[in-house]
Amino acid sequence: MKLLELGIITRPHGVRGEVRVKLHNPDSDALASLDSVQLRFGKTPERTMKIQGARHTAKGALVKFVGVVDMDAAEALRDYVVLADRALLPPLQPGEYYLSDLVGATVSGPEGTIGTVREVCIHPTIETIVIDRAEGGSVELPLVDEWLGKVDTEAGQIELLSLDGLLD
Repeated sequence: MKLLELGIITRPHGVRGEVRVKLHNPDSDALASLDSVQLRFGKTPERTMKIQGARHTAKGALVKFVGVVDMDAAEALRDYVVLADRALLPPLQPGEYYLSDLVGATVSGPEGTIGTVREVCIHPTIETIVIDRAEGGSVELPLVDEWLGKVDTEAGQIELLSLDGLLD
């Protein structure tokens, strides 16, 4: 099973055991299509949780897990990472990719190789990639169409269209 991180549980919602999940993709309704997910906290092994119900909201998703019956039980899940078997997720459309698939990709620009993606950062208004540069050091670049050319997750390649001001 290859797990994909969907989001993180931020807090309980109400008194009946629902939790609020901050999704990495705020537009995703993947949780509503799943019967169960894996939860992970830090370095602990994942635990399987059956989903009783899930609904999309403007602030992420509200999820009710089987066996989580009150606010105290929901509070115990705060800061757990929500993961799903990627084989159970809806298929990607052409040109779409999971942000987690960018980690490890080689990034190049018009002048050649820049480095390798170490991590993807999800900020409130934009996603960025942190690149370990080939000549040392690192740089954080925004994932915006203006600079982003071809993304080939199968080949592990990201091509940037322009580097104007990005590496200064």
